[in-house]
Amino acid sequence: MSERKRVIICTGAPGNGRDEMLNELGDIASFGYHHLFQYIVEEARLDGTNLNKINILDFYDSQPEKMEDYRKQAVGKIVAEIDKKGGVHIVSTPYHFEWKGNRFQGLTEEDVRLLDPDLFIIVFDDFVRVRDRLSRDTQWQDHKYTLGEIANWRREEVNGIYRLAEAFKPRREIQLVAYENGPRLLRDLVYKPGKETVYLSHPITGEGADFFRKITRFLESLGEYYVIYDPYLIKDWDIVEQWRDAVNETIDADQEMPDTFTFSMTYRDGPLDAEFDIREVETAIKNLRFQIIDSDYKIIENSDMTVVYHPRKSISAGVMCEMVYAKRLAKLVYAYYPYEPSPFFEWYATRIFTDPDEMRDFLIKESKMTGQRPLDFFSQPTPKD
Repeated sequence: MSERKRVIICTGAPGNGRDEMLNELGDIASFGYHHLFQYIVEEARLDGTNLNKINILDFYDSQPEKMEDYRKQAVGKIVAEIDKKGGVHIVSTPYHFEWKGNRFQGLTEEDVRLLDPDLFIIVFDDFVRVRDRLSRDTQWQDHKYTLGEIANWRREEVNGIYRLAEAFKPRREIQLVAYENGPRLLRDLVYKPGKETVYLSHPITGEGADFFRKITRFLESLGEYYVIYDPYLIKDWDIVEQWRDAVNETIDADQEMPDTFTFSMTYRDGPLDAEFDIREVETAIKNLRFQIIDSDYKIIENSDMTVVYHPRKSISAGVMCEMVYAKRLAKLVYAYYPYEPSPFFEWYATRIFTDPDEMRDFLIKESKMTGQRPLDFFSQPTPKD
């Protein structure tokens, strides 16, 4: 008996590290890797056309109908290969990209219906690292993309994939994965579809390294039982915070902003400093602020529950908003908060723990991986005699 087939479409706008992450996943897991670009290049070769990373965008711009034919033929071959055997198959392509003022799609609804995916994964990274990758990529490096353009690409990518997923009834599952999460989170999404997903809500502004070390330890203690999304790994927040700090400092000092601004970011693979024109940052920052909220809310929508880790007394406005949003979606909200809660905090929490170890033990015991009791047990009415 052949292994059950599972098809995942993995997207991400250029420069977001989608194929880097899939290559890392390939080091720890086995799957059918279908890079749509390579299949298109092969279809063009069979037709006597030499396409590569340098010329394919100009070809798409000048002969869009021919390119559409190559893509349709490529998708057909991928479908045929997938149908031959079971197991996990990942189809990799951007959904949206732009070239010389024109907008192009890497997939259409017709393509997606043929592929019939179980899951869409959107890989995304912060704007600083995306621009750095684009500047080093032979396909894109001749054009200096602004932060605003990169922000628009991401928005179009996410919105487009949602439209494709919603073409199915019920809507196919979507997961947004920050590049900084690494391949192990991706592996759990692909190979353990029954493993519950958790959005971990916690304060960010004003917290130091010790706080984030505690968060990391808490995450690691639950990693065997849940797929956990930590919003702090979406480094857009660092960009906004560094910008806000710089603006506030100039206001306090009654000074003008300098002509350039340098972001300093620390990633799992090391630090990165990137300098931007101040006007470019000013233009993009509002878009970025909105996208931070939008991506966090979308991850909450796609998660099974929200877990709040809030050891400080003063309540984070962001955490409170996330609790409200989660409850509105009928999500379970479990919170660690060691102080007397306000009525609002209490209202939007399914259950509050005053000890983080107690909450951790509860979540482990109630997870589907151990399955002793449904997670909403404590929110159910008590049976009457």
